[in-house]
Amino acid sequence: MKIGFLSLGCPKNLVDGEVMLGMAQQAGHELTNDASSADVLVVNTCAFIDSAKQESIDAILEMAQLKETGNCSRLIVTGCLGERYREELKREIPEIDAVLGTGEVDQILGAIGTMGGPAPSASGAVPLTFHSKSPAIRSAPVPAPELPTYLYDADTPRLLTTP
Repeated sequence: MKIGFLSLGCPKNLVDGEVMLGMAQQAGHELTNDASSADVLVVNTCAFIDSAKQESIDAILEMAQLKETGNCSRLIVTGCLGERYREELKREIPEIDAVLGTGEVDQILGAIGTMGGPAPSASGAVPLTFHSKSPAIRSAPVPAPELPTYLYDADTPRLLTTP
């Protein structure tokens, strides 16, 4: 399949995007810079400040239009916006087929899947929690929230996109 990829935000997003591209390329997918010719579009989002959120939402909506006018059959949202607003994105933008949070980089191939296949939520992935609201006074210890568990290393496929 032809994969189109748009990465927004910080250097971590850049590296996460390069890892996802490397995994897709290693799995035999063709990468394209032409979003209108892509079978699958991935938008790696940022949610750091309001203007970054808006840029990410605008990019998702632009790519969602290509499901109607281009070759795109699958739209995947990754990154911070997906992590933080997973359910809202699914509800408000029905063109989105899969949402992967910041700790789910290694699930990109499952999200790409096959045309008409299930969204990666079938894998049983649970959205990650980075903080919790807790009462000021606790009667029992509260366990620490789980942190992202995916860490790549020197053997992880990565397609460098910058010099």
